Amino acid sequence: MKKIILRSILVIILSTFIYYLVKGYMIKEDIEKTGKITVGKYIYQDKWAKGEANYFTFYIDGKKFKGNGGRSPKGFSKNIGKFYKIRYSEKYKGRLTAFFNEEVTDTINILKSGFTKEDLKK
Repeated sequence: MKKIILRSILVIILSTFIYYLVKGYMIKEDIEKTGKITVGKYIYQDKWAKGEANYFTFYIDGKKFKGNGGRSPKGFSKNIGKFYKIRYSEKYKGRLTAFFNEEVTDTINILKSGFTKEDLKK
């Protein structure tokens, strides 16, 4: 009886791991193949032991989204508040890839992406 329970738990854990692995791959493929390019504002960096998350806000059809842009170059957190080119998934809202080396400084382009003049000041 114990063996059956342990096997069931192992199968559930393994299935969950595989599910999230496949889902992550599908999201990455969707962003790379069908992702849309826009402007995102770098808002903050969250660091932990050996990892980090770099969050951006961006707009899709007038609705604001926040997502993790992935690992950034060392010392990049000094750029908080600046705008960068990002590629986002329309299918998986809030999922994006940031182009950390492509800062957007054109005010007209930033405003067309859904940001306001107040966003430019912050």
